Amino acid sequence: MASTVDDYQKAQQAEWGTYVATEPIFVNGARAFNAGDPVPASHVESGVVSEGSVAKTTTKAAKAATEER
Repeated sequence: MASTVDDYQKAQQAEWGTYVATEPIFVNGARAFNAGDPVPASHVESGVVSEGSVAKTTTKAAKAATEER
């Protein structure tokens, strides 16, 4: 658990700043993310979101997905 504001901010950056959706993503039948949206790392790591539907933010695929928005 984060103990300081800085720790909390780092944890949030790691959670939300790692993956970007490369296509529309549906979770339990509801559209959860559009192409270019940040996707929580925990969703990808736990299998809620397929790794084939996201790209790491440092890749060309992520850049292309965010530019399409």
